[in-house]
Amino acid sequence: MIRINLLPVKELTAEVGRRQELVIASLILGLTVALAATLYVFQFYRLYGLGTEVASLKKEIEPLNVQLKEVGDLQQRVKALEQKIKVIDDLTKKKVGPVKVLESLSLATPSRLWLTEFKETGGNLTVSGLAVDNQTVADFLKALSTFAYFNNVDLIETTQVEEQGVPLKKFTIKSQLSYQPPPPPAPPQKAGPGSAPATKEGKKS
Repeated sequence: MIRINLLPVKELTAEVGRRQELVIASLILGLTVALAATLYVFQFYRLYGLGTEVASLKKEIEPLNVQLKEVGDLQQRVKALEQKIKVIDDLTKKKVGPVKVLESLSLATPSRLWLTEFKETGGNLTVSGLAVDNQTVADFLKALSTFAYFNNVDLIETTQVEEQGVPLKKFTIKSQLSYQPPPPPAPPQKAGPGSAPATKEGKKS
């Protein structure tokens, strides 16, 4: 009977298997390294391209920032001019307005009524005085309401008093005061027969 020793063949087969595994592992490792290197290079060039694009956009934005700054400066100058115009307008109102208000107040005051107090605070007006009767106070209230300088004219109180033996009505009226009322509506271009005459300046239409 012939005996064959198979041990070296098994060892050789095992060695070949191990070498194949090492070769496969090396190939996998090499492919992984190559893939990682490829991804790194790709990301590097991508970041480089984005950096170049950002730099280009910054150059384009710089002139726009200058223009925005110029626009902001112009807006500030316009705002400063508007404030100056407002100050001039307010001064004009304060110079001309009181004259018109006092003129309107004088025109609205009946002959049998005397004013004793004229007080204005923050656009709120308080007028006090004496009249011969309630009807005269009512006439004054109605006349005052026709002028555009006085709004929301309201009688606060009336009391019976006596001055040097003469019975009189003491009254207090409050109103909102406007030194520059809105302009009256423009008259029609063609006035037909029987049309109403134009309203007096300073009076409500």
